[in-house]
Amino acid sequence: MPRDNSFRDYIVEDVLGHVEGITSRAVFSGWGIYLDGVIVGLIIDGTFCLKTNYDSKESGEFFKYDKKGKTVKLPYITVPEETMEDREAIKERILESFEISQSSQKSKSK
Repeated sequence: MPRDNSFRDYIVEDVLGHVEGITSRAVFSGWGIYLDGVIVGLIIDGTFCLKTNYDSKESGEFFKYDKKGKTVKLPYITVPEETMEDREAIKERILESFEISQSSQKSKSK
C-alpha cells in the first residue's frame, strides 16, 4: 500500500504542529515520527501510533503485523481521536514516548 501523505501531513502539521522538534521520515510502508531525531511514533496504513512500553496502561491497540504466519506486536500503541484533538494531551504523550524511546535506546547500547 502506498504511503498516505495527506494523513502524514495532517498528523505532523495539524496534530503535532505545536510541538517543537517534530519531523517525519519514510519507514517501511509508512512514516516514522521523530522528536529531536528520536523516533516517537509511526504512521502506517492510516493509523497513528506512539512508542510505549508493553506494560502500558494507555488505551489503544498495540501495532501488530503478520510475519511468516506469526503475529508480531511492536511497542507502539494507537492514539485515540480525543487525544489527537487535545493539544496538551498529545504533547504530553509525545514527551512520554520520547522518554520511553530514549530509555530503550540506552538499554540496547549497554
